Amino acid sequence: MEIVCRDVAYRYEVPGAEWALRGVNLTIRQGEKIALVGPAGSGKTTLIQLLDALVLPTQGDVSFDQVSVFRLAKARKLASLRRRIGVLFQFPEHQFFQETAYDELAFALRNFLNPPQAEIERQACALLAPLGMDLEHLRHTSPFNLSSGEKRKLALASALMMQPELLILDEPTAGMDAVGRLELMRIIAGLTRTTVIVVTHNLEDFLPIIDRVVGLAKGALVIDLPREAIIDHLGNMVDAGIVPPLALSVQGWLREAGLCLPGVYFDMEALVAALREAAPDG
Repeated sequence: MEIVCRDVAYRYEVPGAEWALRGVNLTIRQGEKIALVGPAGSGKTTLIQLLDALVLPTQGDVSFDQVSVFRLAKARKLASLRRRIGVLFQFPEHQFFQETAYDELAFALRNFLNPPQAEIERQACALLAPLGMDLEHLRHTSPFNLSSGEKRKLALASALMMQPELLILDEPTAGMDAVGRLELMRIIAGLTRTTVIVVTHNLEDFLPIIDRVVGLAKGALVIDLPREAIIDHLGNMVDAGIVPPLALSVQGWLREAGLCLPGVYFDMEALVAALREAAPDG
């Protein structure tokens, strides 16, 4: 689906509350992979709630495939819209309510589409194997007894079971070890037809697989750049309170020192290899 925010502003209905978002114009196209960044309190959580139609704009509009969210709300179609969207919240245990981890994994698919049990298990195994999780173990384990990393993996697999058009991930690498983070990157990179929005304070992890970076500061949209253009706007990121990825910061410093590399490198391993290649002694 295509999502368009037009002059979106939002203010929570709390006495004295300031604007959480103001004047946001943003278009998200099907299949894009976007990193949503910004300092604490910048409006990231509010924006993803609007993109998931959990809240409606105070001002402006959000449209889904050219249909206003207000029109969808009036027609009582928000629930059907949300079934097209998968969400992994920052604290996945807040999403759990089933007795076993397997029931949690299968819940949405069972209740909304009700495919044969064999098909549910086939999809579950396909999603769990890359995450290093065992289906039989989940049948007999409460989701609340899993480790923090396992909870995050379970929540991700549960969201993917419905094959969503849009997947929103809020700090998905929190609590994951290095192996888990690499597996998550591989899974996200493989979602070629799914739009993915990753809310993260660690842009370094996701830079190799995203198409675009959207940055918020004090409720305003301050950065909306394709990945390749970020290196030319590192100062803007710093001014907005956003920490630039180290690999790009190093390349920025090298440019200031007069050393230009043949390309832009989005992870430290590739950057180190390029520097070795460019070294005078080869």
